[in-house]
Amino acid sequence: MDWNEERVYTVSDITFYIENLFEGDPNLTDVTVAGEVIDCRTRNNHLFFSLKDDYASIGCILFGGAHMQVHLESGQMVQVTGDVRVYAPRGQYRLLCKKLKLLSGRGAMFLKLKETYEKLNRMGVFSRPKKKLPRFPSLIGVITSRDSAAFQDIVRTISERFPFVKLVLYHTSVQGESAKEEILRALSDANLRELDVVIIARGGGAKEDLWLFNDEEVVMSVYELRHPVITGVGHQIDTVLVDLVADVAAHTPTAAAQYAVPDIRDVMNGVQQSLGLCYSNVLRILNNVREHSEELLLEMKGSVIESLEDFRKLSQQRLEEMKSAIDRKIDSLNQRMELLGAKLNLLDPISELKRGYVIVEKDGVRMVSKSQLSHGDVLVIRFHDGSVRVIVDEDRRYDERA
Repeated sequence: MDWNEERVYTVSDITFYIENLFEGDPNLTDVTVAGEVIDCRTRNNHLFFSLKDDYASIGCILFGGAHMQVHLESGQMVQVTGDVRVYAPRGQYRLLCKKLKLLSGRGAMFLKLKETYEKLNRMGVFSRPKKKLPRFPSLIGVITSRDSAAFQDIVRTISERFPFVKLVLYHTSVQGESAKEEILRALSDANLRELDVVIIARGGGAKEDLWLFNDEEVVMSVYELRHPVITGVGHQIDTVLVDLVADVAAHTPTAAAQYAVPDIRDVMNGVQQSLGLCYSNVLRILNNVREHSEELLLEMKGSVIESLEDFRKLSQQRLEEMKSAIDRKIDSLNQRMELLGAKLNLLDPISELKRGYVIVEKDGVRMVSKSQLSHGDVLVIRFHDGSVRVIVDEDRRYDERA
């Protein structure tokens, strides 16, 4: 390529120039590289992975079915031989592998991950009971980059499903040298606010960027959050330690948002179903009350009629008993009156007088003995049909008369 300071080159010009440099450099052909395998995946029968050491990483491809002879997974140490070439559509360079050899032992990243997991597991960090997500949150904290597709996915999903929620963004990088400190600061800030849920999200990217979420400090900061936490930092085949301490681990930011809020359409359907059920129950209760009332009225009617008949019979019986008692009382009174009448007749002085007896009175006082009289006393003798006045002329005793 002839360089001209005044010329404007295309992206293809620069990329193809670099590609030619790679292909023409013998140091980048049949080169052997050793490193730790990360981000291992298969696509279209080709094996894609990265090799990493403490300072750098390089993408690798093993074409065709060559990888079928070896089982490759993240954390293994391998040695590969191939050509370093440029992938123009993405402006990336990578190692096109011709040979792959497994080395003994595990890589430093894998060993570090294992060490961290075992330490936190002994502390009980992964066995703590999960916090329950609120059914209807009103304030959700989102820890991610404001420019990321992850944040846009969360905003769109929540707006569609439950637009009543307010989002609080804690902007942070999710990769790069400053990402760890920014995430720790965002977690600390979120812990100070009264949030209903916290979503920690990350979009696509190389798998080595996920290792930030295996960091012990980051994991412990998530563990110490007061609020329920939903993570959406990986993909279906990736699990990081942050997922293990989260209350819900989603595979994607969109899935995390779906866990965070209900779908308003489902809520409305549930409300309608509940109202319909309530309406049906009310109708059922009213029908039962109506039927029971009719039965009760019939029972009451029969009971009243039966009671009235019993009352009539009882009243008739009582009247007859009262009549009999009155008749007996009248008979008893008649007998007593006859007896008293007979006694009165015996005590009636007129009756005595009719039998020949008289009443002798002196000065209005009845005389009952001869000794009460003296010669010359004026007496009144009463007969049954009248009286006479007499004067005592002779005093005679019965024994003298005899």
